[in-house]
Amino acid sequence: MLKAVIFDLDGVLIDSEPLMRFAFEKTYRSMMGHDHAPIEAYLDHMGESFPQIMDHLGLPHTLWEPYRKLCQQHINRINLFPEGPILLQRLRALELKLAVLTGKDRVRTLQTLEHFNIRYFFHEVVASDQLRAPKPDPEGILHTLRLLGCATNEAVMIGDSVSDILCAQRAGVTSIAVTWGIKPQRVQTLCVPDHVVHDWVSLTNVLLLLKTNSNGHNGNGNGHP
Repeated sequence: MLKAVIFDLDGVLIDSEPLMRFAFEKTYRSMMGHDHAPIEAYLDHMGESFPQIMDHLGLPHTLWEPYRKLCQQHINRINLFPEGPILLQRLRALELKLAVLTGKDRVRTLQTLEHFNIRYFFHEVVASDQLRAPKPDPEGILHTLRLLGCATNEAVMIGDSVSDILCAQRAGVTSIAVTWGIKPQRVQTLCVPDHVVHDWVSLTNVLLLLKTNSNGHNGNGNGHP
């Protein structure tokens, strides 16, 4: 039976792509002296930590500090998906334990959750800078489940990126991919989630099904009960 729901943040609960594009492009121009930032390649690796993404792109970690500052200064460029709090309230009413597992650092994660007044929904918040090996390594999910006091077969991970789904699969946790996030084609073509949902009603229905189903893995991969 489902007892814990772990959410990625960016692209699942919040639309932060406008802020990411703005902050990364501005930081890249300022630090690297070039006008054409590899923004699409950057977004391809969403869900991973900033240092991991810099390693993928062959860029210096020194871009981190100015990028972080810009993100904090322009938090108003983020939008909360309005359906999110409604679902969170419903899941809490079902006595499910909720957590956030994000590639963001903890300071910006808490700032974002508090900015949108949704921090209180979550029993635990785990950010990439609290881990030795962030997503797609399973450490984050396993650590989160220890904090929640739940087993892998009692949990689900909801994400919009390949790293979210791989993290869940490597931890042995049911995975749900949402397609309203960043680069939805990647999560649908580069991995095989247990469920793929295209809207919040479908996500709610899948979670309600798993709440009453003793075996969360159905392997259909399409989000239809």
